[in-house]
This record gives sequence, structure tokens and C-alpha cells, in this order.
Amino acid sequence: MNPLPPAIPPVTPARRGDRDPRCQFDPATALVSAAQMQRLEEEIFAAGMPVAALMEKVGLAAFAQLRQDFPHAQRIGILCGTGHNGGDGLVVGRELRLAQKGVKVWLGKPDLKPLTAEHARYLRALGAEFVERVEALADCDLLIDALFGIGLNRPLGDPWAEAVEWANGSGIPILSLDLPSGLNDQTGEIWGCCIRASYTYALGLWKRGLWQEAALPWVGRLRRLDFGIPPWAWPEVEVPQVLLHPWPHFPPDPPLDTHKYRQGSLLLVAGSTTYAGAAVLAGLGSRASGVGMVTLAVPAELKGLVHSALPEVLVHAWEGIPSLLAEKPFQAVAVGPGVGETRRLLLEILLQDWAGIPWVIDADGLNALAEIGVERLPEHRIQAILTPHLGEFRRLFPHLPLSDRMEAAQRAAAQSGAVVVLKGARTVIASPTGECWVNPESTPALARGGSGDVLTGLIGGLVARRRAQLGQSMGIAELLSCACAGVWWHAQAAIHLAGERGLTGVDPAHLAEHLPKALRILRQQKPT
Repeated sequence: MNPLPPAIPPVTPARRGDRDPRCQFDPATALVSAAQMQRLEEEIFAAGMPVAALMEKVGLAAFAQLRQDFPHAQRIGILCGTGHNGGDGLVVGRELRLAQKGVKVWLGKPDLKPLTAEHARYLRALGAEFVERVEALADCDLLIDALFGIGLNRPLGDPWAEAVEWANGSGIPILSLDLPSGLNDQTGEIWGCCIRASYTYALGLWKRGLWQEAALPWVGRLRRLDFGIPPWAWPEVEVPQVLLHPWPHFPPDPPLDTHKYRQGSLLLVAGSTTYAGAAVLAGLGSRASGVGMVTLAVPAELKGLVHSALPEVLVHAWEGIPSLLAEKPFQAVAVGPGVGETRRLLLEILLQDWAGIPWVIDADGLNALAEIGVERLPEHRIQAILTPHLGEFRRLFPHLPLSDRMEAAQRAAAQSGAVVVLKGARTVIASPTGECWVNPESTPALARGGSGDVLTGLIGGLVARRRAQLGQSMGIAELLSCACAGVWWHAQAAIHLAGERGLTGVDPAHLAEHLPKALRILRQQKPT
């Protein structure tokens, strides 16, 4: 009989009052569940806000944004559901008719909610054409998806599924209100079929499903329409956030009188004869971080290669790792890129004497950790950042489901006591304290070997810099910030470089070289 899997600790949402001020609720970045959004709306209605007034605010905001995003649209078709999402779409349709636009409406079913029915009646009076067959919208130059909002919990049946299939195949741009109809508002997966939107306007707050990796093929460009949610209605627990304001996570710029020893010292344990380049790429990533000193521990036969590629780096053979701690006061250690078959031995050596230093663990370091058990980290009281891709995550946390990547990363962080960076097109950064961030932007150009090695060196350098600046031990909040800064910077540099060299021009070496330039450009673009 197989032993029972270890219990998976639940994610206990942290109260906002107990969190770092940077993590207070921000309507511009917060990701809420359908249940949280529904409770929020119920509180607003209970306080006296009429449902009709809220529908007006939403519809007018959507109309104003639509005019900016689709200034040349003249004939607009509305796919209208029976509920209040359909009502929102009809308010937009009313404003379009008043602006002298052609409007056609397809009602999937006649049994509309009362408020939605009233808007439909008035839109008829304004001259909008109501059609029986969805194919009658074929002459439109924009479709508005107002079929279903949050709360959908089943696959779409007909006539909705038939309408979705037609709309997706029509070639007409589609604007979805709140969510593409058919999208799971929690996981970003689809309920059988789903509208493939060109734009999605999230109403009030971001729904967490919109920012899941599984939603990327369906949501198009994302906009959030604020309708004025009072602070007393905000959720009182920590919610995931989109990393739209990354600058508070970066270490402060060094003072004018600094020197290299005050800018941090990083130990990188990387490389093998098979994966020699991994050590160089991690070193290049750390170079870009601005860390003061980098020491690379590699197989003895790689020392010449590292010296030629990174002349400023101190190079030691793996055999010297036990004595390095006594010789040099490192602020961080990054382990794993390309270490190959010796991974477990190296991790065991580091576990013996290096518990007082923050770790960044990637690649073969994670594979070794999976072999000896991730619980070894809290047993040795090691504060760490783990940076797994999907396969490494499954090996580390085989009992955690991955249908909801945010939830998976949060549970993994709670189980390991580490900051977990679940890499992907929507990288998730989660803390054992319950905080969770989603990197908003990336590029397929990063889907090539060595990109993760650069990220490991970059995050390791940021951790060493930050710990040197603090002059004391780092807490989980500081580790989380370094991970957020590194992930965002890495992705943005790749996006910038792809713009200059094309997707195939973002090889890891050029990416590492481009990091400082990209940061300079990004800082120039930073809102004041």
C-alpha cells in the first residue's frame, strides 16, 4: 500500500492590517474571486446604491473606453445574455445608438431579467435592430460579448455555444464585458467553449481568472474599468495582485559614497562539464543586477571558461565550497543552474553550513531538493526563493493540483516556507505569508534554454544587494520583493530586446547584456 501523501497546508489569507504597507489593497492591482466580487456588490447595494445606477456607471465607462479602442467602429453587434451582463451590453448599445452608430442585438433567449428587459425595450425604441439569428451580425465591424459575466459554473449549451463558435469564426473583433463568456473566473480555464476576445474590459476589479496563464488565448488586451468602489467594501483579506507597480520592489540606488563590499557579495554554485554555459549565463545575470562581488563555484575544469567570459568574477572549484563561508561574508547564495549529476551532493554540503544566508534555488538545485524533500528547507531554517518551471514544480510538489496556478504557488510557498516563483507566460510569485503577485507581461522569446539561468543570477544579485543594504538578516517580505523585481525586470528586458532583434534574437547572452539598458529605459518611462 502506498503511504498517504503529506497533508497540504491550506492558504490562510492574511489580514490586510498585518501586512507590509506595500501590500495594502489596491483596486488597480487586486485580483478577486467571483465570490469576493459578488459580496462586494451586495455590500454596495445594501448601502443604498441602486442596481440600475451601477449598471449605468458600468455601461457608460465601457462606452467611453470602447470609443478609444475602436474609434472607427460604425456597425456594432451585441451578443446579449439574459442577466445583468447582458444589461451592461445594452447600456453600451444605447450610447452607441445615441452616437449615431448602427447597432444590432442578438438575444439568445427571451426570458431577460427585468432591468435587462427594460434596457432592451428602450434600445428597440432608439432604432436598434434585434435579430433572430446570430449570423445576421456578419456585417458588423465589432461584436460586444455580453453573454455571461462572473459566476458561470458549467459548460455553455446552445444557443450560447453555437453563438460563441460563430463569433470566434467570424473574423470580427470581439469586446468582452468583464470576462470572455465561457471562461472560468477563478482558474482561467474554459467551460467547453469560450469567446476569443480581442479586448476584455474587467468591471470594477480584476477577476483572478483573467490573469491566469490558461486565459491567455482568450482574453486579448485587458482593461480595467473603475466604477468607484468605496474602501469599506474592499475585501479584508490579502488577495493576489498584478505586478503593475514594480518599482517599490527594487533595491534603492546605492549612495554616492558606496563601495563594492556595501553592494553585496553573491556565491553562485553552477555549471558542469555538460552544462558549462549555465554557469556563465547565471554569472551574466548577476553582473546585470549591480551586485558588488560575485564568486562562482564550478568544476575545476570550467575555471578557464568562466574567467574568460566573466573576468571580474572570483572563481573557485566546487571542492572549496566548505571553506568559502569562513573566508568571505556572502549575502546570498544561488544554486542549481547546470550542476547536473552532482546536484544532490552539492545541496547536502550547502545545507550543512549555509543556513544563515538567503538562497535562490533553480534547475538542478530544485531537482536535488525534490529528491531529498522540500521540507528540509524549514527544518534547516533556510529562507529561500524557489524558481521552478512547471515540470520542476510537479517534482517538488507532486500532490498539489495546478488547475489554479496562483493557488498552487501559494500552497507550495506555505508548504516549503519559501518564496515560490512559478515560471511561465504569467509567472506567479507567492510568499509563505499568503501574498501573491502575477507578472503581467512576458514574451515567447523567453522560451529557450538558458533564460532561467540568467534570471537565477539576476535574482541572486538583487538579494545580495538588498541584504547588504539592510545590514541585517532579510525577512520574507524582502525576499518576495527581490523575486518580484527580478521577474518583472527579466521579462521587460526580453520584451524590449524582442522589439529590437525579433523573437529569435533574444538568446540568453544578449538578454543578460540588455538588462541594464532595459532598466534605464523603463526608469525613464516610470510615471512620476
